Amino acid sequence: MPLRRPSKHGFAGNPEHSALGWLDLDGHVRPYYGTAPKLPEARVARRRLCQAASTDIWVDPQDAPPLFVVTAAAHDDRRAMLRRQVLPEIRRLAGERRVTIVLDREGWSPKFFRAIWEQGLEVLTYRKGKYAAWARRCFRTVKGMVEGRAVSYELAERSIPLLPGFRVREVRRRCANGHPTAVITTRQDLLLEVVAYRMFERWRQENFFRYMRQHFALDALVS
Repeated sequence: MPLRRPSKHGFAGNPEHSALGWLDLDGHVRPYYGTAPKLPEARVARRRLCQAASTDIWVDPQDAPPLFVVTAAAHDDRRAMLRRQVLPEIRRLAGERRVTIVLDREGWSPKFFRAIWEQGLEVLTYRKGKYAAWARRCFRTVKGMVEGRAVSYELAERSIPLLPGFRVREVRRRCANGHPTAVITTRQDLLLEVVAYRMFERWRQENFFRYMRQHFALDALVS
């Protein structure tokens, strides 16, 4: 599982990272077209088929070039990859700085979140699974400025137990059609609008993958 493409700027390239880092973690399934020993097959959603592939775990600051990427066979346990290689490398690069890991639903695991938190890292992710609805009266309009942008959300929050002795903050956004989106985080110090903004800004990473596929042949690199 090679570690590749470290950013020469690390956390020092952005003044916010001197005190606080926001890192998006996401797995990108990369089809393999080479002639080396055959890799196991995995479903490539954008192609709607299964084929030989590898998984790249990208670690990207939300407002800077990628820090590094870890590659493994597509069938490897994703959370095991994060524990063995990704989290130790983040801690090495960040030192004692505070870092918040932003994950998608595929990374959902309360035990894993507690393990991250016990290592001195923070978690921000979507809540996965079924959960009871909150009453409309729980939500309020929250407005503010984040990264120089004016934001406005319908938000509500509660403290919930994910595991015995491990409580997190749950923030829900109510969309215009009434659909709620639930987010959980170990960060207790953030304003409500910052929690929502940082979670939804994870789409920057998805846009990065799309741009790199279209303009830099991301899926053809190496192979």
